[in-house]
Amino acid sequence: MTREASRSFVIRRGCRIIINRSFPMNSRATRPRVVVVVVVVRTFVATMMMMMTTTTTTRRSSAHAYRFALVGGLSFGYDLALVGGILRAMRDALGMSAGARGAVVAAVKVGAIVGAFVGAGSMRSAGRRWAAVTTTAACSLVGGGTTWAFARWTSVGGIAFGRMVLGVGIGALAVIAPAYCGECSEASVRGAVGASYELSVCAGMVLANAMTWWKPEKTYGLLLLSPGVVGFWSSMAFAMTRESPRWLVRRGMEDEARAALREAGADEQAVEEEIGEIMAEERAMGAGGEDDVSFMRAFRDAVVDGAREAFDGDEKRAVRLALALAVFNQMCASTSVINYSSSVLRNVARATSGTTDESMDVYNLYTSLLIVCKTGGVVASISMVDRVGRRPLLFIGSIASGLSLGVVCFGYAVYSVGLTLLGMCAFMLAFASSFASIYWIVVSEIFSMRAKRSAIAFVTAALFASGALSDLIFPSLLASMGAVTFAFYACVCFAAAAFVHAYVPETARKPLADVQAMLKRGLPPTVEYRPMDDERHVELAEL
Repeated sequence: MTREASRSFVIRRGCRIIINRSFPMNSRATRPRVVVVVVVVRTFVATMMMMMTTTTTTRRSSAHAYRFALVGGLSFGYDLALVGGILRAMRDALGMSAGARGAVVAAVKVGAIVGAFVGAGSMRSAGRRWAAVTTTAACSLVGGGTTWAFARWTSVGGIAFGRMVLGVGIGALAVIAPAYCGECSEASVRGAVGASYELSVCAGMVLANAMTWWKPEKTYGLLLLSPGVVGFWSSMAFAMTRESPRWLVRRGMEDEARAALREAGADEQAVEEEIGEIMAEERAMGAGGEDDVSFMRAFRDAVVDGAREAFDGDEKRAVRLALALAVFNQMCASTSVINYSSSVLRNVARATSGTTDESMDVYNLYTSLLIVCKTGGVVASISMVDRVGRRPLLFIGSIASGLSLGVVCFGYAVYSVGLTLLGMCAFMLAFASSFASIYWIVVSEIFSMRAKRSAIAFVTAALFASGALSDLIFPSLLASMGAVTFAFYACVCFAAAAFVHAYVPETARKPLADVQAMLKRGLPPTVEYRPMDDERHVELAEL
């Protein structure tokens, strides 16, 4: 049997087992759920097998980067999406108000604000690998255990605190994983490694949502504990990767860097060539060495240097551009739609039929369709980002996201579950094909190596702060404003499109040095920066 035939057999067999054990096929009412389960399971299994196939067929020198991307993205997506499917069960068991539900959901991103700087400091002082191991294990085990314990004691504040601890690990991993993948993958496969990370985030979100399909009112306590299990095994997987040779060279540990490259399967000639290339690139980019500092010193430097770069640094325009994009990325309700989708659809169904009782929580099942659409959007952006460009995709995706939220607004106003779900799916597809993936690509291209370490942590913290605000206010807005809530977020999407048109330059197929020089000079995005030989003049050519 060929590899493709074996993969297809595994997917079909997995779908059949889940369906046969979960649904009485003699009922017509179950058929729509069967279709949804088939789509979700096939998407999840196919995505995981595609990533594993890519990992096993690539050169061994990039295999560790793929492993880091796969595990890091899966853990990140699982922790981020878990709570959305159990909000109803927690509300009924703990008597949570709309504001309390918003606080519990937003707590993860509040912790991630601090986690972004924790990740930047720990990977500077301890290295990429051990920073991932320690932060993931500590935050997942402590956060998951704390959340579970306070859930048994019916303490909403304690649950929020435990999720904040969990969020510290999420924020740290959001900084560490891209840095490791960028440093340990070959130039020819860096895009594929980044795509694997985004796809594994989607796979983790699907897995988290699937855990809430059956009787979440009886299992929500164990589900709150499950991030500790996922985090433990993720930390074990991180421990089996090698340290970044680039970080070791920056610390002056050339012998350890050579050992890490040999562990990856490189011969002596390839090892010396790689070490030479790393040292040459570091000198050319002026990155400097990684001085041996404590975690507290590295943490303080990450906070102070990021703020200084944003307000008074040579690359303040680039930092401010990234900060604005981070706010638009999250304030358009990108994660709020997923976290609260089951609640939104349940409200619409209750308004029409007066009841939403289900042996299986079908609204959590519908949430998985949104994550499938998000996965499809990520795949679409991968195929178009270099061919179409960053700026057009951001602009068109923002407009499409706003129009889709307009459909959600209309569907919610007329109490149509189908129209509301259609608008949500269209929104996730539009957002994922634009801001979800391309934002991180643009951020990685507009900073020089000198500013990237502190700027990325600062911008990531701003991203999570915006997401926390959106998650916090969403349930209260929905309770007080109803359908107008989605009109508000649609206006944010249209504002994002206007900002992209006015300020975001095209970075595709351009030398990074030219992109960074253009931002430093404050040139408008509708002009092209063309250095002229040694004089480095500016020529303006209207596009």
